[in-house]
Amino acid sequence: MKSFNILVIDDASMIRDLIKKFVRDYFPGAKLFDAHNGQSGKSVLLHQEIDLVLCDWEMPEMNGLELLEWIRGEERYKNLPFVMVTSRGDKEYVMEAIQAGVSDYLVKPFNRQQFSEKVEKALKRHGISGRMAKPERAASSSLEVLTGSKSTSNTSTQNLSKSSKQATSSKQPLPKGVAIVRTPEGSVRCAIKNLDKSNCEGIFKRDDYVPGLLEHVSLDIEFKQDNQSQVMRINGFIHSIKATENKPDCALIQLSITLMDEDPEKHQLIADYVAQFR
Repeated sequence: MKSFNILVIDDASMIRDLIKKFVRDYFPGAKLFDAHNGQSGKSVLLHQEIDLVLCDWEMPEMNGLELLEWIRGEERYKNLPFVMVTSRGDKEYVMEAIQAGVSDYLVKPFNRQQFSEKVEKALKRHGISGRMAKPERAASSSLEVLTGSKSTSNTSTQNLSKSSKQATSSKQPLPKGVAIVRTPEGSVRCAIKNLDKSNCEGIFKRDDYVPGLLEHVSLDIEFKQDNQSQVMRINGFIHSIKATENKPDCALIQLSITLMDEDPEKHQLIADYVAQFR
């Protein structure tokens, strides 16, 4: 039987590694290829027969939408399963991807169950079945993926038309110095203490939901560009979380997030945002 070839494209190496860990569990016999942007992904597609693409949207040189449009214009790849993996879950982005011919749409951050459901739907949409294995124990959080330790989380099932519901940022503007930290299971509003291209430190008020250590997150920060407010979304994971006071009913929680995006444009936006507070 011909090898099942899967291409993973993301400009953040740590996110590529996370996706590839999922892929190896559900496609144990597959051959993996990876690329750091759409242009390098296109080069792989020109030289290899690929059966499934898992691609980020926001990347330098050629983004995911541009690559998808090129793929759908190629005769041999018109029926290629293409899953857009991105932090952009707003309705207008989802509709743009659907119009370009996306097979399904997976919003960051996501857990293993959400990943498997979306990929399986994409394959079935193209008449491909029987390719995905069923791991005996499916880890659902970034913590378990990275360390192999057990973790508990709730999962959700969404179809393509409902993907935008995963985005928790509202149409109301975010105050300066405030970010929304989104995980696969919920979100918190966080006051930013320190921010650079690699890390973000902040404080949030404890409520019913508290993110977990090593949880994969998307950080939403609003900024001004061309006199218009836009939301910058940065991928990362929580590398520390602690109470601000030494008591069990402490109301404020401090967290530190390691940022994983390697896009120079995002690094410049972060620098511009930080400069506003100096």
